Amino acid sequence: MWTSILAFGGVALLATLIPGPDTAVVIKDSIGGGRRCGLRTALGCSTGQILWGTASLAGISALLASSVVAFTIVKGVGVAYLCFLGGRALISAVRGTADEATSPRPGRSSRSSYREGLLTNALNPKTALFMSSLLPQFVSADSPPWLPIALVATTAVVSFGCMAAYSTGFATIGHVLRRPCVRRAVDGVTGTVLLGFGARLAID
Repeated sequence: MWTSILAFGGVALLATLIPGPDTAVVIKDSIGGGRRCGLRTALGCSTGQILWGTASLAGISALLASSVVAFTIVKGVGVAYLCFLGGRALISAVRGTADEATSPRPGRSSRSSYREGLLTNALNPKTALFMSSLLPQFVSADSPPWLPIALVATTAVVSFGCMAAYSTGFATIGHVLRRPCVRRAVDGVTGTVLLGFGARLAID
């Protein structure tokens, strides 16, 4: 039982360390809004994973994996959202203002940061397929009923831990990355990366 949890945690860690849209938005928000903003985004990303994990336990993720129409709809919405985030970052890079400060941008609410992280993972069908294909590998007929719930929680904890580390690291050097010329370059790279993730999701 505990071996299954530890093994699942290891697989979840490897999956989290592979950069994805959630990594990009956490880094973006940590640079733009500081550590707290990045942590809220990370919490939203973990919540999105919990939602898909719960959906997997309920069989919804399996339905998504087997239904072309359902998968296409979720994928289309996810692509649109990633393109929206990427386009917004590119517009910020192009517009850039000369009076940008090196301190975090004010006015970013905790709700908006959390929502951005939540939607990034909640609208990513790959997260659903990952949960629906991975969870059954660690659960057997004689497993305790709470084990699937523990595995879903493990995924969220591992994900949040990694994203919190990204947030702390990039927020620490944020005073450098928020300099006008550097910030515009960061926004340009982030926007391009997010658009790239959207394009990749669209053609998968």
